[in-house]
Formats: sequence, structure tokens, C-alpha cells
Amino acid sequence: MTGHNIQKVTGEKSWIAADFVGDQSWVHRLSDAALADIDRAVRAVGARGGALDDVTSDDFDLPSLAGDIAEIRHILGPGRGFVLIKGLADLGYDEDQLGIAFWGIGTHIGTGVSQSWRGDRLGHVRDIGETDRYYTAGGELEMHMDPTDVVGLLCVRGAASGGLSRIASSFAVHNIILDERPDLMDALYEGFIYSRRQSDLGDAAPLTDHRIPVFAELENTMVCHYLPIAVRNAAENNGVPVTDMEREALALVNQVAHRPGVFMDMDFEHGDIQFLNNRTTLHARTDYTDPEDPALKRHLLRLWLMVDSWAPLPSNLRMHGAADRAGGGIAKAAVS
Repeated sequence: MTGHNIQKVTGEKSWIAADFVGDQSWVHRLSDAALADIDRAVRAVGARGGALDDVTSDDFDLPSLAGDIAEIRHILGPGRGFVLIKGLADLGYDEDQLGIAFWGIGTHIGTGVSQSWRGDRLGHVRDIGETDRYYTAGGELEMHMDPTDVVGLLCVRGAASGGLSRIASSFAVHNIILDERPDLMDALYEGFIYSRRQSDLGDAAPLTDHRIPVFAELENTMVCHYLPIAVRNAAENNGVPVTDMEREALALVNQVAHRPGVFMDMDFEHGDIQFLNNRTTLHARTDYTDPEDPALKRHLLRLWLMVDSWAPLPSNLRMHGAADRAGGGIAKAAVS
């Protein structure tokens, strides 16, 4: 290796699935009192009407969740970086009510930002036949992260079969590659040029103007930026050169993260919420089968959250600018 003093990353975020055999501490079940608070807030917001984007934590008072929220914020910050929350299914909500509850809980963790040039802050993860974005495609997904601090997923409806959420610690992946293929680490620390998908509506900058490292140091810890579909789009659609070594390094991240004993699978059920620290946790999806009735397709809601209390990412670690609310999101395109 040359140019980078690369060391192993230690701590709670450097977990592997084998660490959680027989351990369900990553599952957080909401208490009856917490559910009652959520229900009161959901009904108040629903009765008031208006845009969900305008709902803040002040509008979604959750006194019985104060301890829960503090624990979740710790888990997502200095902690292991992932949590699965159960209990909303007990409230019998329809899709709109689930969306209000999801957004409201999210306001206590971070600030919701836009997920595409459409300006959607409550995204819909389902198969609509698009293949150049992960959340609108069906089937299996490779490991990746989303370019925001925290991603939240809420299960409205599971698949007929399959469709497990697969996660892995990017810290653990980093350490395994450092052990096995140290010759590839420089490529991962130098990073890649990324395609910016929203450019199809006239964005003047279809590519990032800098390489974004897959692994980088930030305030005495490490962060990860791994979005291989955007690297492929830059190469295939914009002619950005990628060397054989760079391709091998990029592919190895995915391969290591999918190794048994490294990844953890979660089976989403109706009403379940998953929150992940995108700076430290990679996620993927196993292949799945949808019911024949299109109205019963697998359907998740998605939040992108920026967390003001976290160290801001320097410009070389950002795929998008600060134009969106709290930065880190994708600015809505002006369509004439």
C-alpha cells in the first residue's frame, strides 16, 4: 500500500453476525405507553391535515418514548449502528397512518431530506421496473449505503416469499479486506467518481466533481461511502474510466459483506421499522417473489434523515450538495 496509513477499525460498530447468535438486543419492542403516545400524535396530525413534510418533533410529542428515542439515537450514533423496532402493527394502521407514525418518529432522530429530484421525503420501496435505482427495482440487491446519515425503512407489506433485509458492518468489511487484500485498500481509500441520477432533468453536473472514498477517516473514526450502482452508471453512461483493480476492489466489498457469519438478515413484518447508520452499515436485500396481484406487492416506506449532532461530512465525502433541507438530500429539480 502507498499513501494511506490504514489501520484496523475497532469498537462496537465492527460487529459481525456471529456476534449476535442467540442475541436479540437489536430488536426494540415499543411499550403500550409508547404506542398510546404514537397513536395520539398520529390522530392529531391526521385531523389537522396539511403536508407531512411540515410535521416537526414539536408536532409529534412522544413523552413515553423519551427513553426509547435516546437509546435509538445512541445506537445509531456511537453504538452498533442498527435497530429494528416492532409494535406499530398492534395499532391496526392503514398506509397513510403508518406513514405519519414513521415520519413522526423520524423527526426525533433527524431531519427528513429529499430522496430524489421529485422532492419525495417519504419514499416508496417497491418494484416499478426501474433498474438504475435500488429502491424502485425488484429482486435481489447488492450491498450499498444511501447518501444520507440515517436510512429508515418501514414495512407496509412483505413479499410472498424472500425479501429479507441483509446488513453488514462496513467496519468489519474494511478489516477483512485489510487482512486478505491489502493491495486493494488504496483503491478504496482513493474512491470513485459517481453518477448523479437526478441529472436526467437537466442537472448541469451529472457526475461528482471529485472522487468519493469508499473508506475514509473522520474525527478519529471511519466512515464508508459505497454505492456501486452509481459508479457503474458513471462508467457506462458517462465514460468515466475504471481500472481493473478498482473494479476488483469495489466488487470485493460486496463479496465480503455477503459472507456467511459477516452479514445479518432481518425478516420485515408489517409495521416493523429499521433504522441504519449509513456511514457505518451496508444494506442489501435477498431475492423475493411478489404475489400475482400488483396491489399486494412488497412495499416499504423509506426515510432519509440527516442528524445535526453528528460531525458534518467534508465535501469530498458528499455525493450531493447542501441545497436540500439539512443538506445531504437531493434537491428537487425545477421542471418547466
